[in-house]
Amino acid sequence: MDNLKSLANEALITIEAIADSAQKRLGERGLTLDAMASINHATADTLAKSMQDRNLERTGNLRQLCRKPAIARLEVADEDDNVETIYITPNAELNIPGIKLCSYLNNRGKGRLASLPVGEGTDITLPAGRRYFEVRQKLTFEPTTDQDVWDSRPAVHFLEKQPPQTIKSLRELLRADGFAEDEIDELERQLAEADAADNIVKGLQRSVLTAMQMRVQPLLDQYQDEIFRLPLDSRLAILGPPGSGKTTTLIKRLRQKLDFAHLDPEEQDLVEEPGASGLDHAHSWLMFTPTTLLKEYVKAAFNREDVPVTDERIQTWEDYRHVIARRSLPILRSGKRKGMVIKPEPGILKTETPAHQIEWFEAFTAFQQALFLDELGEAAGRLDAVNDPKVAAIGTQIGAAIERSQGRPARLLFELAGLLEDLQKLLATSRDETRQRLRSMLSLEVRKDKGLLEALARFVATLTPENEDELDDPDGDDEDDEPVPQQGLRAAEAAFYKALRAKAVAEVTKRAPAKTSRNAQVLSWLDDRKLVLPALGEVGANIVMQRAMTQISKAPTNFVAKIPARYRRFRRESLAEGNWYSALLGPADVDALELDIVILAMLRAARQISGDAQLLRRLGDRSPAILEDVAGLQRNQILVDEATDFSPVQLACMTALVDPRTDSFFAIGDFNQRLTKWGTRSKDELKWLFPDIDIREVSIVYRQSRKLNEFANQLVIAGDAESQSTLPEFMENEGVSPVLGMDLADIGLLARWLAARVREIERFSELLPSIAVLVNREDQLQPLADALNEALEDQAIRAVACPKGQAIGPENDVRIFEVQHIKGLEFEAIFFVDIDELARQEPELFERYIYVGATRAATFLGLTCSGNALPGSMEPVSQLFHENW
Repeated sequence: MDNLKSLANEALITIEAIADSAQKRLGERGLTLDAMASINHATADTLAKSMQDRNLERTGNLRQLCRKPAIARLEVADEDDNVETIYITPNAELNIPGIKLCSYLNNRGKGRLASLPVGEGTDITLPAGRRYFEVRQKLTFEPTTDQDVWDSRPAVHFLEKQPPQTIKSLRELLRADGFAEDEIDELERQLAEADAADNIVKGLQRSVLTAMQMRVQPLLDQYQDEIFRLPLDSRLAILGPPGSGKTTTLIKRLRQKLDFAHLDPEEQDLVEEPGASGLDHAHSWLMFTPTTLLKEYVKAAFNREDVPVTDERIQTWEDYRHVIARRSLPILRSGKRKGMVIKPEPGILKTETPAHQIEWFEAFTAFQQALFLDELGEAAGRLDAVNDPKVAAIGTQIGAAIERSQGRPARLLFELAGLLEDLQKLLATSRDETRQRLRSMLSLEVRKDKGLLEALARFVATLTPENEDELDDPDGDDEDDEPVPQQGLRAAEAAFYKALRAKAVAEVTKRAPAKTSRNAQVLSWLDDRKLVLPALGEVGANIVMQRAMTQISKAPTNFVAKIPARYRRFRRESLAEGNWYSALLGPADVDALELDIVILAMLRAARQISGDAQLLRRLGDRSPAILEDVAGLQRNQILVDEATDFSPVQLACMTALVDPRTDSFFAIGDFNQRLTKWGTRSKDELKWLFPDIDIREVSIVYRQSRKLNEFANQLVIAGDAESQSTLPEFMENEGVSPVLGMDLADIGLLARWLAARVREIERFSELLPSIAVLVNREDQLQPLADALNEALEDQAIRAVACPKGQAIGPENDVRIFEVQHIKGLEFEAIFFVDIDELARQEPELFERYIYVGATRAATFLGLTCSGNALPGSMEPVSQLFHENW
């Protein structure tokens, strides 16, 4: 006891000294250009921005130290048995005389020792060389302050070969010190001894969750620590059960990797300069979560760890894919562009398609790349047949290049790059000649009828936009990329030229424009006005040639940009063959999972070009503009929470957003928690993302009591022994058994049963802990909240409905969620109602829903059935339930 009091006294004095020092440094001036002896004015702005970022980083670090000065005290010995005491701080180190401080984030310092068990050691690289250090004793902290009086609630003391001791309060340990013996009567002495004994508990104790938040441990365990310190340019997938610290590891890793000062020199070299997105390293990251609720709680956890975060940096894939498919990639319809439209109605895909997305995507990739080469081959054949020797020679060359490419588009593009200049010159000359001929025709008609253009303008204004089917026409008129005027005389002029071009091509190809097309309607209007147009066969032949030239000259761009059109063709042909699709709702309508396929194909095609340095050099200023749009999406780090809820194609889209300089990808998840029918199902699907992805598994859980952990282990899908979780050694948290309520179809009976259990929980706890109730449908939220409020009225406890996972109201409210929004969160108590109804509604995912719901609870778990029998799949765990607590 005396030794612990001595440690507590020293620790509290040190914690206060660190906080005071950090507060003092906050008032000091940071880096400025004025402090530099000489300034290169050409780079002054960049240098000033860098200094500003470093000052913000420094300020953030110091503020965190003011709130959490230290997280551990270590006694370590080197290989010569020299013993020293080190205090581990959450981030940057301070210089305080008489105190040795090390940042936990520093890969190259002694902070790494903090996660080692007592009695173990490792080599540490010091300025004088590598030396071995062993941890002899450890005291971990959860610093708190009240009116400038510091405490740690709790602190945990570790010695080798002994159970750890949890000290509920360091300040309480010293409470009786300072009183003379004669000032403490026998009663006070006995009470003080009893308090002291109650303040120290053998084993590890988990704190009760009183707030609805994501718990982030100050220190990682030895295995997690190894993961978070892996190099920036790692591709990682961490798998493990709920409560095993996966999200904590992710947050700690990002916190370290954003702090430039804590990066290894090799890592600093990768991110010294902004990437193609133009973002500096501190802002060049993006994280995906499957739900909005989880997004908000991850944001809150990041902010508590002093990781600056905005909505732009943490996204749901549902929101993000819509934004990039509308703004950055030419896929979805927008005000100035025709395109696809997402339709939420089911029925486009076959039932089995979402479970085989890798095969689906690869089938599309093979199809669209072959179609790209075939279309270029057809275009080359058209040029080869032209009478002009120069044009025909280019056609012959391209045909030979296609043969040599052996089905590899990038190789073909490399050869085409050398022909583009000559081809574009010939194309420009031919187009000018065609424009002049068409203009001469219009000028002649306007001289005959001065009101022609005005009348045509009025008619064009009555026409509907072009039908989406025209987007799929390989012979569509793509004379140039300039926007076409929509009204006025210029619109009439453009419509006239376009209609004549369509008529000219029809004379050559013997294929008239579709009767409902704008071109056909304009030609009909001209015919009604008795315009007699000359033969256009020669013009048509030139336009057909120009289209072939255009198709070839735009090949680098079309390889990426025309993927949506090739996808439409793939879908039509696959449907006809009975593959992948059940029906087409409309030519432009797409299912959200279809959109993922198209996005991934475009991102990978763009990376295929941009990753070929020789091809880019050869293209020069003819490099496709869309490559810049895709590069602007790339980030130094991509992170994914609950990765198994995302499909392999969605995850592949995310990997394609990683800046090639870093290739830094970090995903966490658990196959047993997959709650989507399209989610990732196996390690093989993860390896499809990166063949060299480093898949690591964690199994120690820190959230649940022993009884709930045993219950969760028996729920593991298909009895997968490898997925069984374990509690930390010496965890002293037996907990209580789960409870089960039957025949609670009536909402009044259900509310009274829940209210009785809530009262029991309150009797167990000093404060009402965080409690969640999970229902199956959104329309159940408010009726149950109303009934539960009535049942809890005499306890002054309020129940709140949380539609769409939105957490509202004070922390001590009982919150009611749809189960689909519960991923990633944790509560002290969880109630899962009407599980027999869920089994009928979601037979495929039922066991996963129960597993996810059960593992959200730390201590108390309650389940109810509307009927008098458990679902069949839960019979093996029926003996674990009690009626009440």
